[in-house]
Amino acid sequence: MGTSNRERRAAKQRRRDERRGVPAGGPPPPDVGRGLPAETLRRLLRRAGVDLAAGREDALTELRHLLAEHLARRRAEILTACDEVVAGVAAPAAADLPDGLLAALDGSPHPVSTWADAAGVTTEDATLATVRLLAATTD
Repeated sequence: MGTSNRERRAAKQRRRDERRGVPAGGPPPPDVGRGLPAETLRRLLRRAGVDLAAGREDALTELRHLLAEHLARRRAEILTACDEVVAGVAAPAAADLPDGLLAALDGSPHPVSTWADAAGVTTEDATLATVRLLAATTD
């Protein structure tokens, strides 16, 4: 008798796992989902802030295109990255930023998340406000 369908599928899965470096019989790798890794997202936010500060208005458009597919499904990760890049940033004296975000900078450990959740701000708007804040504080 030949091997069953189930046995063939299991063997195929073992070969895939072996190629991916998953130890035999070990737990499957964590599902990180689709989207940008956190470090890449933080770098993109910082770079967009520097570009915007340098007068490149198209930096926001480029960022929107890049994040378009990630915004809805990855809200928590994106807001966490926003919080991390503004950690330790003082509110700029004169900036065209939402008052709620500026107020959250004065003591909240998660200023962007706190402001976005309290004000019902979309992920895209919170991301763009973060980039504007970074641009306003770039020397």
